[in-house]
Amino acid sequence: MSNEDIIRAFHLMWDNFPEAVMITQRSREIVAVNKKAAEFGLKVGIKCSSVGKLENHIGCQCNAACDTGEPQICTYDGAFGKAYGYWIPIPEKPDWIIHFGVGYAFEYPKINRKPSKKSDSIHGLTKGTDLEPTMSAMAQGEANGVMMYYALARLATEQGLPDAASTFIEAANQEAVHAGFYATLNGKYPQNFWTFIAGIAKAESKGEAGVQALADAVRAAGLTAAADEMEVFAKQEGHHGVILDELLKKYAPENSATPAQKVWVCSVCGYEHVGDTPPETCPLCGQPSTAFKKQSPPAQKVWVCSVCGYEHVGDTPPETCPLCGQPATAFKEKI
Repeated sequence: MSNEDIIRAFHLMWDNFPEAVMITQRSREIVAVNKKAAEFGLKVGIKCSSVGKLENHIGCQCNAACDTGEPQICTYDGAFGKAYGYWIPIPEKPDWIIHFGVGYAFEYPKINRKPSKKSDSIHGLTKGTDLEPTMSAMAQGEANGVMMYYALARLATEQGLPDAASTFIEAANQEAVHAGFYATLNGKYPQNFWTFIAGIAKAESKGEAGVQALADAVRAAGLTAAADEMEVFAKQEGHHGVILDELLKKYAPENSATPAQKVWVCSVCGYEHVGDTPPETCPLCGQPSTAFKKQSPPAQKVWVCSVCGYEHVGDTPPETCPLCGQPATAFKEKI
């Protein structure tokens, strides 16, 4: 890009900016100025350091920007409070810098950011539309991406590649945000979510025993390192239940629970759903509605799996444990 092209692009970009902006060389000679800079007496051919008081130029970062090729910033007291000075290198011209300030010549209005109204929510905007299947597929694909990138991050760490692991983790976090976005568009989770969270909290608390049982099985198979890590996972599952309960106590409306309605329990993960019918799919583990069983009255028997500790409520134990797969004979009635 020629000097003329750079200057032309500068004017297109900066001429109407409310602050003074200029291109200067390392020597401080001005190459181009926008309209506001011209109002302050800055003009092509003079040294910017010759304008105003000399002490106003203390802390200039022009040399640093030229030497490093990286943008530089400083703060100072301006006419309207704290102001910011910027020096941005131009890659095609190593000794040319775009220099401007923010808060020096223009008082910016303070923005009062109010919480978004419920009407501004994207919740359920695609539910029931032709876009719903696509958004559902996108959410699932992005969720799979989270799993993939975290797996790659672990493999990269094992192979002594921390920079690659960090990149994979960043990608995984972004994929997680994407998955949540598409799921919200489809209204996958309730907008008034506290009753939903109550069910999740119970499932997470129960999950600690389930993961611990699996860790024990892994340890018995001789995989000590994996079992050690899974025991940490088990404690984290239990902690999830604790912190969700704390949120419920802090924010949930007192009438968030509806004991008069039926309670349906996912036989796989323990998630509890309150309503006249079970959900189409379990929001926690993805099982279909057929995996849900209506919660039996407390008077019914409680059966405990002697292998993993899973508890089943009913007149008889389940045919197989949904957590560890043991047969009904592995269940003992809880006294």
